[in-house]
Amino acid sequence: MKFRLFGKTIEIRNGTDKLPPAQNDGEWAAYLAGHGYSISANTALKVAAVLRCVDVVAKTMASLPLELFREREHGREKATTHPLYRILHRLPNRHTTAYEFWHMYVANVLLTTGGFAKILRDRRGFVAGLLNIPTVNASAIQTNQINGERYIYVTTDIGTTEVLRDGEFMYTPGMRFSSDTDPEDPMTIAADVLGLTRDLNSYAQSAFEEGANPGGFVEHPGLLSEEAYERFKADFKQNYMGALNAHKWLFLEEGAKANPYSRDLEKSQALESRKFAVTEICRIFGVPPHKVFDLDRATFSNIEQQNIEFVQESIAPMAVRLEQTIYKDLLTEKDQNVYFAKFNVNGLLRGDIAARTAFYHSGRQDGWLNANDIRRLEDMNDISKEDGGDVYCVNGNYIPLSSVPQNLPKGAKQ
Repeated sequence: MKFRLFGKTIEIRNGTDKLPPAQNDGEWAAYLAGHGYSISANTALKVAAVLRCVDVVAKTMASLPLELFREREHGREKATTHPLYRILHRLPNRHTTAYEFWHMYVANVLLTTGGFAKILRDRRGFVAGLLNIPTVNASAIQTNQINGERYIYVTTDIGTTEVLRDGEFMYTPGMRFSSDTDPEDPMTIAADVLGLTRDLNSYAQSAFEEGANPGGFVEHPGLLSEEAYERFKADFKQNYMGALNAHKWLFLEEGAKANPYSRDLEKSQALESRKFAVTEICRIFGVPPHKVFDLDRATFSNIEQQNIEFVQESIAPMAVRLEQTIYKDLLTEKDQNVYFAKFNVNGLLRGDIAARTAFYHSGRQDGWLNANDIRRLEDMNDISKEDGGDVYCVNGNYIPLSSVPQNLPKGAKQ
C-alpha cells in the first residue's frame, strides 16, 4: 500500500510495517526517519540550521587573513613580491574579492563532494587568477588511462562543456572512505536527519496554515444526515481551519455531545523533535549550537570555551585542508621547497583584553616575543630598530643554574 505524507510517498510493504498512531507525532518522526530521503545541497540549504552552519564556517574562513610565506634560514617572511600573494590574500580575479571567493569555495566543500576552482595562467604559465566552479557544474575526477593525467568536465552557464586538465583546476576533495578516488556526498550521508528536519518543518507549517486545532470535539450518537454532513464540512473549513481559528469549539446537530480536546504541537513532541534536529545538524557540521542561536544550554562561562573548540575542531582542520590544496595545485615543484600558504587563526583565539595582556606580558618577559611581534598581532605599526622594537628581552632575575654560586649573597655558605 502506498500513500503520501508531507509531500513524500510512503510504501507499506507488508502487514508488519505498522503505522504509528495518528495522534503521536514523535512516533511518526521516528517512523519517517527509517524510510530514506533524497537530499541535495539546494534542498538542504532550505533548512535554517543548515544554512546557518554552512554560512558561519564559510564566512569565518573567508574572513581569516590568508598569506603566502617564504622559508628563510632563521624563520619565515611574507612573500609579498610573489604573484600568488595578491591572488590569495586580496583579489583572486578582477571581479571577485578574496572573501567572496573563499566563502563560495568553502560552502561547496561543506555541502558537496568537494570544491573546484579554475586556474587562470599568463603567457609564461604562472598563476594569474582563480575562478570558482560550482561543484554541481563539475564532473567527478577523470583519469587518462594512458598517461595518468587527471581531468574534469565543466558545464558552463550557457550549456557548453569545457575540459580542464591537471594544472588548470584546483580541487579540495571531501571525505573518502569507500573509494580511494570518489569522495562521499555529505548530503547523502546526512539525508535522514536533513530529510526528517525538512518534513518536520513542513509539518509545522502545515499545522499552522491548514491544520485544525479545535478546543474540543463533538461525539454524535449516530450517523449524520447527508445534509447535516455537508453543512458541517463547509462550516468546518470556513470557521475552524488555520491558526487564527485555533481552540474554537465545533458545533454539530442532532444530539451531538461535546468533549474537551487537548492535543497541540508541544504536547505531541513536534517542537522537541525540531529542536533535536537542530542539534543533530550542528553535530554534522561541527558547529556549536550557540552559533546557530540555539541557546538552551548556553552559559556565559561555556560559550567562550565552545568558541575555542569551534576554532580548534572546525576552522583549523578546514584551514589545513585549504593550505595543502594551495600547496598541491598552485605552487610549482620548485616553489614547494620554499613557499607555503597559511591562514592566520590567531585572531579567533585572542580572547578579551585581559587575557591578551597576560599572554603578551608572559611572552615579552620570557624573551620569545619582542615589542614588534606584539604590535603586529594587534595590527599596530612597528617600532623602529633604533628604538629597540626588534630586541628580545628577558626578566633580569632569570639566571642560568651554573651562575647561582656567583650570585650568592656575601657571607652565605657555599
